[in-house]
Amino acid sequence: MTERPITPGECNERRNARIRQLREQREAPIRRRKTFQPVVLLAWFAGVAALAAIVIFLGFLAFAPRLLAWVEENPGWIEQGVVRDFVQWYQPDVLKDIPASADRQRITVEVPPGTTDSQIGNILLQKGVIKSQLAFQYAVLNAGRSGTLAAGIYDLSPTMRPSQIVAALRQFAAPEVTVRLGEGWRLEQIVAELAKSDLTMNINEFVGLVRTPPASLLKQYDFFADLPVGRSLEGYLPPNTYRIDGNAKAVEVLKVFLDEFNKNLTPEIRDQLAKRGKTVDYAVTVASIVEREAVLEKERPLIAGVYTNRLDNPDNAETSGLLNADPTLQWALASVKFGKMPVDQWGSIDWWTPLQAGGAEVQLPPELAGYQTYVHQGLPPGPISAPRISSIRAAAFPDTAAGYLYFTAGCPGGKRDGSHYFATTNAEQEANSAKANGECPPA
Repeated sequence: MTERPITPGECNERRNARIRQLREQREAPIRRRKTFQPVVLLAWFAGVAALAAIVIFLGFLAFAPRLLAWVEENPGWIEQGVVRDFVQWYQPDVLKDIPASADRQRITVEVPPGTTDSQIGNILLQKGVIKSQLAFQYAVLNAGRSGTLAAGIYDLSPTMRPSQIVAALRQFAAPEVTVRLGEGWRLEQIVAELAKSDLTMNINEFVGLVRTPPASLLKQYDFFADLPVGRSLEGYLPPNTYRIDGNAKAVEVLKVFLDEFNKNLTPEIRDQLAKRGKTVDYAVTVASIVEREAVLEKERPLIAGVYTNRLDNPDNAETSGLLNADPTLQWALASVKFGKMPVDQWGSIDWWTPLQAGGAEVQLPPELAGYQTYVHQGLPPGPISAPRISSIRAAAFPDTAAGYLYFTAGCPGGKRDGSHYFATTNAEQEANSAKANGECPPA
């Protein structure tokens, strides 16, 4: 069968169809790539970003310890928010408001004028008062007291939290500290008790104020009008339990005690002393000895009466005006033996060791000779202990009616109850001593 010839039109149509087919085949892959290309790119970028983030994070973790060490060396940077955020995220424990240790020792810290917060933190760290300079700086920041910490000399303790130290350096009010001063304590015992407390005052400054009180302080209290020049305030710190601001300065603490003494010294006692022609210092000195001898309240006026009868009758053949008071010798002997011991050792000393020899045999150096009351007439140069108000009242109102010149500890019924036997003559005193020796069990 003969094929029909293709016309020019059909030829052109077939050619065009072929061209269209080839064009479609060529363009089809391109259209497919355009359809899926954004998704692929986004996935690729996301993967790269995630990988980069992991690499950066791992690198940051590796670098973080060095960064924290740098911040600890430059604690002032904690004030910058980004630095603070980093520390709080990476190592929040270093910012905790916790004490450096459980050691209650008092550590004297001097903050010179013009010292920066960072320098103060370094001083505290070197002294062992804090364990983290960064935590201290953070406490300063939290308290809103940057650049306002006060210069001065402080006694701080490693048991204090950074926030408490910040308050102390600012001399802001702190929780009250309870302190008890015992009856008949000498100055060193009082100081040792204060040193054990949480008071932040400098203890050496307190000692200096008591031993060499400034005239400006003495003028504030009229009972010091007759205080001999150069005398310490031994005897004027009354036994009691006190509640004192923990951040009180040394002079403020001392004034707490002196205010208590002033309150106790009633008009009745003042008037009685004036009537007898005696000074407040006379009463405190007598009372300080009575305090070391008396145990029973009812016997305080009698014991004060014994000393008063001796003092008021210096020509008495029995006593020759001698007090014969063992406590004055105990005070002086302890002063000789321990007088140069540092303040931080005062709490470990027995300040009232019983005499090892007869009173008249005790030898004292010239500067303390006045406390040898078996040899020297009259009162010792000053008080030897802190008397309670009842002892001062006894010194103002002594019971001299019976004319007693002697007393000795007794043991009625074979029991040591703190009572004494009193006598008007040496013969009676010897009889009482023999009686007491027979009654009292071995010590």
